[in-house]
Amino acid sequence: MKSKTCRSALLLVSLLTLAFTVRADDSTLFAGTCRNVTHGVDGLLKLFVVQKPDGALEGYMSISGWLVGSGPLKGSRAGNTYKFTTSDPLWGLSITWEGVRRGDKLIGEYVSAANPKTGTDRQVGEWEAELETAETDGAITSEESFRKLFKLRLEADLNSPIKLQDGTTVTGAQGLFQAIHPVGSGVSVCVTDVSIDWKEGATKTSAEGIQRYVVDYTLFWQGVVRPTGHTKLRLKFNAALNAVTAHELVETTGTTNQEVGEIAFGIGVILGKAAMDSLLESK
Repeated sequence: MKSKTCRSALLLVSLLTLAFTVRADDSTLFAGTCRNVTHGVDGLLKLFVVQKPDGALEGYMSISGWLVGSGPLKGSRAGNTYKFTTSDPLWGLSITWEGVRRGDKLIGEYVSAANPKTGTDRQVGEWEAELETAETDGAITSEESFRKLFKLRLEADLNSPIKLQDGTTVTGAQGLFQAIHPVGSGVSVCVTDVSIDWKEGATKTSAEGIQRYVVDYTLFWQGVVRPTGHTKLRLKFNAALNAVTAHELVETTGTTNQEVGEIAFGIGVILGKAAMDSLLESK
């Protein structure tokens, strides 16, 4: 997992969609932390795992905080041991993960392979995650399970590349950073909370039942004066209008641009719509 903060390749959206559409006997969502031991950098993770009847694993790993490395996963499970690999095409990363499950916890290590093309050295780390929700046959059966999976989907979208008005393509984190702060670079986005207002009579387990939602998230960044910083934001999306109705800066440890409100709202329109479109397509 890499701690550098510049990337330009496009995310393979088809792989992300696959991770959320596959159906199997067992699907689980874990959330926890990871530490890059090589460089002494900490991060957060959300791990969505689908287990096939033969023990094969598919899914998606979202890395945030001051680390990167999100991407689809493939691997296998034998007893309590999980082994899988993830790939982040934006950073040119290939990461091998191994963990042992004890009750609701997964604890293990990872190795990120060196990549001469991107100048990435071999890196190692530790990780720990706890069960958030589990479903059978890929069917979401409760409102709380839907909300937790929705957080992951929103986080993946907020970290995906976006095209700016000048035609350049940057990561979601970098696009947000440029709109809010004058100097530095965005590393990642972590969704911390989501609240959903449902349509009257909705089952509360499907995106089609959403009337509007509010997402609280944190943008992690690196600056010149301050090596590491964070900015907390809140985005409000109205599904009935198919529009972002507010995008607010709640708190930041850095200096902001004078026109932050107007520009951040413009980016929010793109991100909010992407999040909803992704969820509808993943049913």
